[in-house]
Order: sequence, then structure tokens, then C-alpha cells
Amino acid sequence: MQALGGNHSAIGADVSNISGNPAGLGFYTRSELSISPMFSTSNNASQYINNTQNASANQLALGNLGVVFSSKNRNPVRSGGWQGGSFGISYSRQNIFKNTVRFGARNEFSSMSDFFAEYANQEATGSQQGVVVGDFKNDLYNNGTVFDFPTSMYYYGLVIDPQPGSQIGYPYSGIEAGKTANQNFVSTSTGHTSGWNFAYGANYMNKLYIGVGFSLARMNYTNTKTMNEDFDKAGGVSGFSYTNDLSTNGRGFNLSGGLIYRPNDLLRIGVSVTSPTWFNITESAGQGLQTRLARPFEVSAGTFPEYSSDLPDVLRRNGYGINTSNGVNYITGVPSLSVLPFESSYRLRTPTKLTGGVGLFFGKNGFISADAEYINYTGMKLSSDDQNASQDLRDGYSNSLIRNTYRNVVNLKVGGEYRIDKVSLRAGVSYYQDPYKQIAQFNSLDRSRYIYSAGVGYKTDRFYIDAAVTHGQQTTAYSPYILANTNDYASAKIKNQTTNAILTLGTYF
Repeated sequence: MQALGGNHSAIGADVSNISGNPAGLGFYTRSELSISPMFSTSNNASQYINNTQNASANQLALGNLGVVFSSKNRNPVRSGGWQGGSFGISYSRQNIFKNTVRFGARNEFSSMSDFFAEYANQEATGSQQGVVVGDFKNDLYNNGTVFDFPTSMYYYGLVIDPQPGSQIGYPYSGIEAGKTANQNFVSTSTGHTSGWNFAYGANYMNKLYIGVGFSLARMNYTNTKTMNEDFDKAGGVSGFSYTNDLSTNGRGFNLSGGLIYRPNDLLRIGVSVTSPTWFNITESAGQGLQTRLARPFEVSAGTFPEYSSDLPDVLRRNGYGINTSNGVNYITGVPSLSVLPFESSYRLRTPTKLTGGVGLFFGKNGFISADAEYINYTGMKLSSDDQNASQDLRDGYSNSLIRNTYRNVVNLKVGGEYRIDKVSLRAGVSYYQDPYKQIAQFNSLDRSRYIYSAGVGYKTDRFYIDAAVTHGQQTTAYSPYILANTNDYASAKIKNQTTNAILTLGTYF
């Protein structure tokens, strides 16, 4: 199926249809066992402020493992025309998340510290529009360098400055204002979605094939983003490294059903539906900060509005380098700071998928097939009863955001096979429509994805060997941070190319 552009609705007997169109199992006349290891490589060319950097990631994985048990009805007349059927079990890996994105440039407009300052200014405490420095101090005194709140980490990491003369600190500003920030960003991801699939397909009069399926799905995803900044002609802080970690794990299930109608030996028409996958997900998110100083940083009421005589000792006990000169305390080094990991659980309903396809079969010479796949991304839904989950998720705002961000799409897939004796030559192409609505700052960006595929197979009465290669291309965008003024920050344009090599070994029994 991979070499055919991924289309499967009307093909028939293929192990991949255990998780595709289960009606295809009705075409089996003997049992089959197959295994498909795969090698995946992803390359990203990221352009950020007129500078381009490249990054790549590779992974060897088990793409598919499946077995089909076929049974033939010895007396189809007495069974009302039912010829028999097949039951299949498979393990399949649908998505590989291993990926690396890297970009950087000299930014003369802003620093990520400006984002930290805007975030702190937007937080509400009592009647204040921003978080007051007393909150930061309580966090430091109670929790040390593993803070409850990210704003405390930004403040005692010295990457946001209080308003001079303000007793509450608000409004805050980013450090080294007006200085050029040499930025380097790296995002690394690992994980996959996979499933154990169970399906049955039946054959009625060698004309109509019907199947149903059930899948137990699993998802795991980890991502670490790091932004490193160094300032030209730094006054106090020479630079910092900020990390954001995310770990997501989920389990769920979905249902599938389909049919294939074969009016004659030439034509096959297939339709299938895959229900949403209902996931239960647990998530953990954390942040870290390492600040580098260009010179000692004074600890006094002039630099820390919340200053008290014990503050230098509290900082020293928590790993800060503190020196005293002429009765004045100075920070000479800042330890690694972090935020207590934020953990939550929620439910995710993925989109429904409807697929229709046709196939033209030319005897032993081969076939041509095509699919159209409808996916209702606006039907995705998030929900949670966990009080640790975000308010946006619990009050339904996240679902409104989904509807305003995504659109429903139709994906197209076409492929063909040409047979020469025991050898089969295959090729295909698929088009995945951009699922995002047009967003103002990215109106010109087309996130559609094209995947080209080719393969070869060798088949005997006892076994078969298939090899396939797919190559996909897609352009996306990513903003390492967002500011109120859209002219003050930049986004990276990322051109991704992913190549998969799949080898399938199968035997009949």
C-alpha cells in the first residue's frame, strides 16, 4: 500500500487493510503472515530572519506486523451466498514524531525576554494587572529554585526587569533593551502513534465484501525546545538558555467499517469509515532557565523592590554566587532554575475519516486505484475534569479555538501496479490538503503535503518480498515566541522532506 500512494479502499487482499478498509480481508483465500520494518529520515531547512539552517533525524522502526487467518465456506449455497471470510490481527505504526528543527539569526527587533515580560504583565493578581514582586519572593522563599510559577523563574533568572521606582515591580520589561540578540533555537521530538488492530472481512457471492474493525491505539510524544540568546555589548546579562519540555502519553480506541463492491473483474468500488479515536491523555510540561552574567548584579532595594536584609542569604542558600564588596551584595552567578512540572489529564477525540475509492484491475497485468479521503478536523474535541488542566480546556474555549483554526479537508491518493511474471512494479502519489484556516500572518503559506512513492515486489506461491520508498514534502512555520506587536518578532519558515524506506516479508500458510 505504501508504494501505491497509501490508497487502499478498493485494493482488496492486503495486510494493511486490517487497519484500513477491513472489507479487503474478504478477498483472502489463504492465510498470510507479514512483517514490515522501516527506516525513516526527516530533514528540515529552516529560514529565520534571512538565515537558513538545516537539521535531520533518523529512526529505524517496525512499521507493520500482521497475520490473516482465512476460512472458506464449504457450502456457500446453504449459507445464503457467503463464501467465507478472514480474521486479521496487526500492529501498525501510523506516525513517527522523531524530528529536529534548528534555526537562528541576529535579531535586532526583540528578545525572548520581551515575551517573558509581556507574559508577566498579563498575569493577574488581585487588583493588579501584573504579578507583583512579593509573589516572586514568596515563591523563592517557599520553593527555592524549583518555582511554582514561571514568572518567578523569569524574575530571579534576571531575564525580566522591574519598573524602576515601582514598589510592586509592574510593569516589567525584557532585559538588555535595544541590544541585538544572537538567537539559536532547537526543537527535538520523539515518539509515535501506533495501534493493535483487529478486523474481520467477509465475501458475499464474490461481488460484495464487508468488513469491520477495532483498534487499540497508543500515543507517546516528547518534545524539548531550547532558545539560546547572547547579547551584543551586554550590560548586565550576557545571555540565557531557556528550555521548554513536554511529555504526552495516551491510550484510546477506534472502530472501522467498510465494503467493496466488485460488479465485474475489471472494476472495484470501495468505501470505508474510521471513527474518531477516543484518547485518554496524560501530559507533563516543564520549563528551565540558565542565565549568564556579563558583570556582577547588585542585590539591593534599587534592583529588587522586594528587597529585605535576608534576601542575599536566601539566594546564596539556593546556589546563587554572592559576593560582598563595601557592604553591597552582588550576584556573580545564577544557578539552573526550573518550574515544578505541570501535570494534567484530558480527553481527546480525533477526527472522523471517510474514504472512497475505485480500482481498475487488468487481470494478471496489474491495476490502477485511487482514493479520496475526507477528514473533519473541526470535529476534534478536548475535554477534562482535571482541576490541574487549563481553564481554556475545562470551559470549552480550546474547542472554539480548534474550530477557528482548523478546517475539514479532502486528501487524494492514486497509485498503480504493473506485473511482469513474478515481479511487480509500483508507483503512486498522494496529496494532503492544508488543514489550517488562513491565518493573517501566514496567508501566503501553503501547508499542503505531497508524498511520492515507488516500489517493487517479488511473489511466489509460498512467499513474497516487497520494497517501497516514500518521499514527502511540506512547508510549515513556527514562531519561537509571540509579542503583542507583530512587527517585533519573527517566524521561521520550515521546509520539511521526509523519506521512508519499507521492506515487507510475507508468507502464506
